[in-house]
Formats: sequence, C-alpha cells, structure tokens
Amino acid sequence: MLPFLKRDLGKILAMIVYRIDTKDILFICGGAFVDLEKTISERRQDSSIGFGAPIRTNMRSSGVTSPTVTSSLLESVESGDLAKFGLIPEFIGRLPILVSLAALDEDQLVQVLTEPKNSLSRQYRKMFSLNNVKLHFTDGALRIVAKKAIVKNTGARGLRALLETILLEAMYEIPDEKAGNERVDAVVVDEEAIGSVDRPGCGAKILRGDGALAQYIIRNNIPNSPETNEALAGELEDAYMLSRIVSL
Repeated sequence: MLPFLKRDLGKILAMIVYRIDTKDILFICGGAFVDLEKTISERRQDSSIGFGAPIRTNMRSSGVTSPTVTSSLLESVESGDLAKFGLIPEFIGRLPILVSLAALDEDQLVQVLTEPKNSLSRQYRKMFSLNNVKLHFTDGALRIVAKKAIVKNTGARGLRALLETILLEAMYEIPDEKAGNERVDAVVVDEEAIGSVDRPGCGAKILRGDGALAQYIIRNNIPNSPETNEALAGELEDAYMLSRIVSL
C-alpha cells in the first residue's frame, strides 16, 4: 500500500473511532474456546473424590471430554483462565461479566430439528416438495439423530451434516422423472434409516407408487404426530377406508 494511502486510511479510522459514542452500546463477545475447560480444571486442581471428579481426572489425562462436565466447568470460568487461554489482559479487562452456555440435551436438540419456523426438518420438507415428494421423520429417528450429535460433541451445528448424510442418496434419486409405480411418492427417515449411536443406518427409505407413504404409516401403525406432513390427511383417510373395505 502506498504511504499516502496508509496515512489517509489512518485518519479515516481515527475519525470513525472518535465519532462513535459507545456509552449506550452493549458489546457481546462470544466463541467456542475449545479446551478452555481443561484450563479451568487445572486451576481448580480437582481432587479424585466427589461427584464427577473421576470424569474430570480422566479428561485431564486422556483428553476425553463430556458435554455435561464441560458445561459444569465453564460455569466457574474466571478472567485468569481466559488470560492463560491466550487472550491479552487489556482485552479481558474490558469484559466485566463472564457467562457460559450449557450444552444442549437430547430434548432440546429435537426441538431445534422440529420447532423453529426454519427448522432443518421443515427446510428439507420444502426442498423435497419442489419435486412433489413427501418427507416424513419418525419421532424415534429424530431422537437418534440428537443422540448422535451429542456423542460426536457437535451440538446443534452437527445436525445438518447428519441429516445430509442420511438423505444424500434419496436426493439423487428424486429428480429422475418416473410415472406409475416407479414414481417416488415419499421418503421416510425412521430408526432403521438412522441406525444407532455407534452404528450407521441404511439411509432414508424411498417409497414408490401413489399413496405409498399413507400405506407405510398405516402398515407400521405410526401415530399422526406433528412431524407428519399435513398434506397426508386426505391421503391417509382414503387409504384407511380402502383397508377397511378390503378387510370386510
């Protein structure tokens, strides 16, 4: 950069800083601060007795960490811990209040998946509906996804990656235009599709043929939870009446 540009840029920055009145501005600084809990644990010199002490001792020696223990340790964070972590004292001195956020539990992660207006489940449903394909998540499948995020210690940020892996094959199959019994009617994500915490599943199930999702729900006796697509109401009723007629 040319010398005169440096000089002018410095004047502009000085003018901006001078003209800003920070009296009514609340500054909030946040971050992940990876391994800060280990610094706190070393400061506290936790003994080998007491609730959670063996876990913390194992965490210091082997690096294994638990979201619950991490949250409990971060509650006792002090300015000295941040300085030892690497932040300069001049910066820390301007942060009078230090707070920590607790790790999300299984129920809260399921809420993240389902309740917000732009939740992940609704985003994927909308994307699948562009190809006239329904997407259905079972309650058990959503809970397994939440458990996997907890085990991987990725929290809510890792939910999208998990769903993307499960739905990847289905997203490649759906754009193919087919008719009749070969047409993709719906995609189902159940417990078998997710697998378990330590075992991958078979991936999302692709249902072909008209009314395939309604037949799947009736055949597996799945309750009509809020996660069931609202557009299924009429289709489920027709399939139920058809099954009653066949049984008679």
